[in-house]
Amino acid sequence: HIRKCKAATVKPFAVNVPMIYPDIEQHINIIMEEAVKIVFTSAGNPNTWAGALKARGITVVHVVSSSRFAQKAEQAGCDAVVAEGFEAGGHNGREETTSMVLIPAVRAAVGIPLIAAGGIATGRQMLAAMVMGAEGVQVGSRFVCSEEASSHINFKEAVVNAREGE
Repeated sequence: HIRKCKAATVKPFAVNVPMIYPDIEQHINIIMEEAVKIVFTSAGNPNTWAGALKARGITVVHVVSSSRFAQKAEQAGCDAVVAEGFEAGGHNGREETTSMVLIPAVRAAVGIPLIAAGGIATGRQMLAAMVMGAEGVQVGSRFVCSEEASSHINFKEAVVNAREGE
């Protein structure tokens, strides 16, 4: 997939790698061999791989679910953190902290750039995240219905037709 992405663009792109993968070392080695410019890590201790990645000139961003984990990411040398609130689709932290609480807490806890994630799908939500201290946002579930997404059409239709609370 890294090679496909390289063939599709000359622009920098990021690779997302959960650190709980059983073969994480193989994934990290491939990322370094392919000279990926940006890596988003999650679900593990960023200290394990941040140093090796940064030694190769790779920007390291770690996904966190608490201000305490954000501080650990900063101490590990990560270049930025993604504060992912409980509203996020996919893998959420144990704390169940919402984005509205998490974003300002992480902003107060660390000095590195903060990317907000979790329940962000509109321009107004992006603005709110930035007002709370984020330098940028990560949007995921918003794109599950895109033509490029491999989601089943029935799932896409259910998302498009969902109403508040569904």
